[in-house]
Amino acid sequence: MPEVSDGWPPELSCVEGSPAVMSCPDRGWTPMSDAGRIGDNVVMQQHAPRAPLPVPDRRGLELDVAGYERLTHDVRPLLGIDLAQYRPQQVWRRVVGFATSHGCADPDELVARARAEPDLRAAFREMLTINVSEFFRDPAVWERFRTQVVDPLVASRQSVRVWSAGCSAGYEPYSIAMLFRQASPTVRVQITATDVDEKVLAVARAGRYATTLMGGVSADRRARFFTPTTGGYLVNPEIRAMVSFAQRDLLRDPMPSGFDVIACRNVVIYFTDEAKAKLYRGFANALRPHGTLLIGATESIAGAKALGLDPRSPGFYTRAAPPGGLRSGPRQNLAAR
Repeated sequence: MPEVSDGWPPELSCVEGSPAVMSCPDRGWTPMSDAGRIGDNVVMQQHAPRAPLPVPDRRGLELDVAGYERLTHDVRPLLGIDLAQYRPQQVWRRVVGFATSHGCADPDELVARARAEPDLRAAFREMLTINVSEFFRDPAVWERFRTQVVDPLVASRQSVRVWSAGCSAGYEPYSIAMLFRQASPTVRVQITATDVDEKVLAVARAGRYATTLMGGVSADRRARFFTPTTGGYLVNPEIRAMVSFAQRDLLRDPMPSGFDVIACRNVVIYFTDEAKAKLYRGFANALRPHGTLLIGATESIAGAKALGLDPRSPGFYTRAAPPGGLRSGPRQNLAAR
C-alpha cells in the first residue's frame, strides 16, 4: 500500500483545520518477557497485567511538584512523551515505584540512568504506557457493539471505515474485523489501527499470539479466523488484510476524517481533563454523521452534546448530523500519486 506524505495510509485524509494538539502517547502495552523475533515468527509470551511496582516509603509517593516539573521537562525529549497531558499524582507514584524497582533513589536518578542505558530507557517508556488488552475483552460490550453498530452498518453500507485508536498488540482491531466478517462476507471494511509504540505494532502486524492469550476467542472463531501454530495461533490473511497498522501519537499528529467507527477504549485513564477534551473533540470531527465512538464502559465524555456526540449506552456515542446534512469540513487528499 503506498504511503501518504504525513504517514497515514492513503484512505486516511486529514480535515483541513483539524486540531493538531499536544503530544501524548496513545494506548501503550504490557511488557513482553520474550516476544521472540519480531516478524513472521513473533509469538507473544506475555500480555497480562503487570506485577505491582515496589512501593517506596510513603513520603516518596507524595507529589513533588518541582520534581514532577523536572520529570516532565526531561521525559519529553528522552522518551517522546508529554507528561503535561497526564495526571501528575498518578504518574508520579508509578515513576517513583519504577525508579525504586530499578535501584534508583528518585526519578532524577532514573532519568540520568535512562539517558545512558538503552534497555532501561525502553523499559521506562513501556512502563509509562498502561494498556492491558485481550481479544473480545468485556464480552457484553462486544455484543452491544455487534448489535448496535456492526449489524446496522453491514445492512446499509457497502463499505465501512474504522479507526482503532491505541490498538496495542492488535487485539481490538482484529476483534472488530472478526465481527464484521462474521456479519457479512462481502462488505468492504477498512480498519486503521494506530499506536504510539512501533515495537508493539510489529507484534500486531505479525498477528501471532500464544495459546494463553486466546481465552476470549471462541472455538468457532479460532477455527474460522486463525491457523494453529507451534505454541499459539496466527491470524488468517482474510482478517489481517482488513487491518492497516500505523504509528501515531493521538494528541500530536493530525486527525484523519471520514470514519464510521472510532474505538478508543480505556486509553485516556491518566490523561488530564484538558487532554481528554482535545482528544474527544478531534474524534467528533473525525466521525461521519451518525458514526459511532466507542470508549471504555466506565468512561464518559464531559460536554458530549456540545461536541455533537449523543450518548447511546455506556461507552457508546453517536455523532450527530450537522444542520442541513452537510459534511463537517472538506477533506484533503494526501495520497501519493
